[in-house]
Amino acid sequence: MLHLLGRKKVQLKGKSTSSDKKIPISIEETYECIQTKLGHSKDIKIRYLQVLAEKQRVAVVYLETMVDQKQLSKLLESLLTMSNVEELKTPEQFADDMIKKQLPFSSISTLTMISEMIEALLVGNSILLMDRSFIALSISTSNAEFRSIEEPSVETEVRGTKESFIEDIQANVRLIRRKCKNEGLRILKLKIGEITNTEVNIVYIDGLANIELVQEVKRRISQIEIDGVLESFYIEEWIVDYPKSIFPQMNSTERPDKVVAMLLEGHVAIFVDGTPWSLIAPTVFIQFFTTSGDYYSNYIFSTFLRWIRIMSFLFSLTVPSLYIALSTMHQEMFPTTLALRIAGARSGVPFPAIFEALIMEISFEILREAGVRLPRVAGQAVSIVGALIIGQAAVDAGLVSPIMVIAVALTGISSFTNANYSLAMVTRILRFPLMIVASILGMPGITIALLMLLTYMASIKSFGVPYLSPIAPLTVQDLKDTIIRFPWKNLEKKRKIMMINHQNGSEFEVKEKE
Repeated sequence: MLHLLGRKKVQLKGKSTSSDKKIPISIEETYECIQTKLGHSKDIKIRYLQVLAEKQRVAVVYLETMVDQKQLSKLLESLLTMSNVEELKTPEQFADDMIKKQLPFSSISTLTMISEMIEALLVGNSILLMDRSFIALSISTSNAEFRSIEEPSVETEVRGTKESFIEDIQANVRLIRRKCKNEGLRILKLKIGEITNTEVNIVYIDGLANIELVQEVKRRISQIEIDGVLESFYIEEWIVDYPKSIFPQMNSTERPDKVVAMLLEGHVAIFVDGTPWSLIAPTVFIQFFTTSGDYYSNYIFSTFLRWIRIMSFLFSLTVPSLYIALSTMHQEMFPTTLALRIAGARSGVPFPAIFEALIMEISFEILREAGVRLPRVAGQAVSIVGALIIGQAAVDAGLVSPIMVIAVALTGISSFTNANYSLAMVTRILRFPLMIVASILGMPGITIALLMLLTYMASIKSFGVPYLSPIAPLTVQDLKDTIIRFPWKNLEKKRKIMMINHQNGSEFEVKEKE
């Protein structure tokens, strides 16, 4: 309740100070407006200067915590040593001359409103105020303290580029520009977050991306009403067609080469400042089983690895429930020798198979989460040693059977092969209701549950694109790069994603209620 009250106060304060006005003619009055807007913060600094043989009085306003001191010193030195500006009678002419001739900075813009000045200060720019002028200059002097471009930490590949996105949106877009040197590359900039004013970029290739898709993505992002955006998932949850669905409807990646590959297929990429993860729209289910490395190796190997990933996805989803159903209700499906061994192994276990599975699965999930939250070295030791010790201790204590430990281990290892973390989370969640259904209804229950799940997946869309396309609905031409990766010679040079009702144009729907 206190949080809600505090949030309302922030919103009311923003409404009361939202009225904007032009820059005053006096430097002192302008500086006072800045101080009032920023609450007289202690890091607001101002430097008064007399330039052009002390004929022109100027001032530089900046946030000490946001500017690069070297860039600031360069700006002050340039102002003090600037040459005479002849026959400049208006402030507009004076500002134009400094932009074109006097100041050696690549990014300089003209400001006329107080709100523009505040926005420039908050991103690390310095503001040059001129006496008796309604115009100010915004000069880029920001202190870009970001980690260097490193090898991907999650989406690792044996072959291919060894660079990943960082938290700087400009650096991320620069990586895309470097890989796609084409005049058709378009970048749309938006500001999201009433308080944080986070920059969001929509990137696409003109001529490949469907213009209706681009407009729909822009419209959905523009309609976001939120105080702050700290990660790309904030955007994802707002703009997907089915926000209540557990299935990921947008692909996220930290690899520039993967983003460029998606752009070449007509997709749209979304970058959020402050996060190394970009979003790709639309996304179909089969894309979660493909990686960048599939296109950097022989097509036969790539196809084999895709089958392994799909098989691992099915294993991680169904192995515990299948074991429960077979050992509880369908023992006749086991070979006689294996059935006797399983019965002998379970003879000393006091719990039914469903409780065995729940105990081991919950323990495995706890160890996995502990391994993620602990420091990297300690986390690996806890997750590996803990699983071995607990599994062996559970078998020795007679709480679970050795076959169940094997089934849970196979399930856990299979889940690690998923190329997408969000999809791996789906299998971790769905595994538990499937086990419960298997313990009650056996194999028919598992079959019905999987059919219902498949029907639901076939009914949802991602920005108008069927989630299971090109398999459902079937598009033979697009099957060349699904469960089978054809050679490059057989792949279309300009592959475009299939849209709904292609003959009549794309169809986009906003799902507010499911």
